[in-house]
Amino acid sequence: MRILIATATRHGATREIGRWLGSTLLHRLSGIDSTTTVDVRDASDVDSIAEYDAAIIGSGVYMGRWLKDARSLIAREQAELETMPVWLFSSGPLDGSTPTGTRPKETKAHWAIEHRVFGGKLDHSRLSSFERAVVRLIKAGDGDSRSPADVARWAEDISGVLAEHAQRPVRVVRSRDHL
Repeated sequence: MRILIATATRHGATREIGRWLGSTLLHRLSGIDSTTTVDVRDASDVDSIAEYDAAIIGSGVYMGRWLKDARSLIAREQAELETMPVWLFSSGPLDGSTPTGTRPKETKAHWAIEHRVFGGKLDHSRLSSFERAVVRLIKAGDGDSRSPADVARWAEDISGVLAEHAQRPVRVVRSRDHL
């Protein structure tokens, strides 16, 4: 089984979540299928997803939108994404909250199994001058509300679905309740 984790990130925090997911998935699935591979790549570096059996796509959220690289990947590969198990995740607010109705439209894809929101990370030293000015206006301080444990639990849920899918290739039923 070949799994793609594609992330769009400005300062690396979302990529790190992708790596946490990849590590847990590989650990859990390699015991079931020794040929399992997990590729964690920047969304901008993904030319095609045709060679993958499943995909997880994540993006940092800025001003209520996913980053362009993730939006472009989904738009370009949507037909292929609709044929495989897909999960989406967003990395965003420092306090872990997501105001109702503010999820990026990319995360409302009817073909995705689930969309998960993880907390974000803010490190003023890594921001551009413009970003620092915006952060000063909204009075946001440094912080990291990402939870490796939450990410690992989600990866375990995903690995359960993929393990079942690998042993008994059946169409994955998607629940709109999670979207």
